[in-house]
Amino acid sequence: MIPTNLSELVTFIPNKTIPIHNWFYYKEGFSRDFAKWAIKEFNLQEPILDPFCGSGTTLLAAKELGKQAMGFDVSPLAALASKVKTRNYDVEELESYYSEFREFPTNFEGTAPLDKRVRKLFYKPVLDEIWALKRQVEGIPAAKTRELFLLALIDTAGRVANVQKVGGSLRKQKKGVLPAKKLFLGKIRKMIIDLEKQNKNGIEPEVLEADARIAQLKPDSIGSVLTSPPYLNKIEYASVYKLELGMFFGCQGTRLRAYIADSGEEEKTVLPELEGMPSIVKAYFADLKLVLENLHMGTQNSAKVIFELAGGCFPDRNVESDELLARLAESAGFKHLQTIPCRQIPCHKFRSMKTGTVRESVVLLEKR
Repeated sequence: MIPTNLSELVTFIPNKTIPIHNWFYYKEGFSRDFAKWAIKEFNLQEPILDPFCGSGTTLLAAKELGKQAMGFDVSPLAALASKVKTRNYDVEELESYYSEFREFPTNFEGTAPLDKRVRKLFYKPVLDEIWALKRQVEGIPAAKTRELFLLALIDTAGRVANVQKVGGSLRKQKKGVLPAKKLFLGKIRKMIIDLEKQNKNGIEPEVLEADARIAQLKPDSIGSVLTSPPYLNKIEYASVYKLELGMFFGCQGTRLRAYIADSGEEEKTVLPELEGMPSIVKAYFADLKLVLENLHMGTQNSAKVIFELAGGCFPDRNVESDELLARLAESAGFKHLQTIPCRQIPCHKFRSMKTGTVRESVVLLEKR
């Protein structure tokens, strides 16, 4: 049965109030309830793979349902968020380090070794506090605890920076001098409380920082797939996270785009319907072809493969991605079972002139 609120479930918004799922806001993701609905409705078999795992919604939902899962993402930030949200923890150890951080003096002398453009997004006392906490976090020997504290600090940095995430970009916005250490400790406290309330361990998924086009899958090793690839559009897909990527991963200048390609595939036409399309559209579906071929090799016979994706808006046309994905999947060896429309997304020209809509849909496939 299709949920009546499917248009909302394919967004990250419902996760904002769900413990652990809301540890890191990842606007490109879908909701826990969508993932659980899809797993149950289509009887997805283990292990469940999400090759574009984002902040780990599919993986955490599978864990909560007692199912084995694995995921990978090309973004180190996404891979970190997925790992942190899906692990089992020693809460007493977290409490011990939390107490240490309460007593830790956040004095940092000198200048944080960051790009000037990043430093300009903070008041110096706030950045100094963040940088002192970062050094302390990096000194935690246990990887699980260290990475949980790191995710909390990354979240805090985004809250105290003089920027706001708007659409696919960052916009400067003065917020005043905010207490970074206090907000960081409050985040850690919330995370510990969430874990205490959950009070159960599950099957930890395997999470890798990897490219969905070329990630090595063992043949016939995957029971099903539930994923949402980057949507087809014209913006730099990871630019909204360049602050976090630059500060904590040293890779602000990412080549990750709205289409999955970063070079070399722009002019390749993988479907007759793509003739005459913009290069970015050809590149997007050339990459999806590689992903589908990889998934076909790695999935078991009759495995269900679910893609949640949206169409793309361009100045001279709107492109319905679900139709093209279904045709591409058939050519890669999958059977197209069903396309479920979720909502209509308006397209605009010159930011204000509406030029129509594109669909956001769920495409259900089966390996032949």
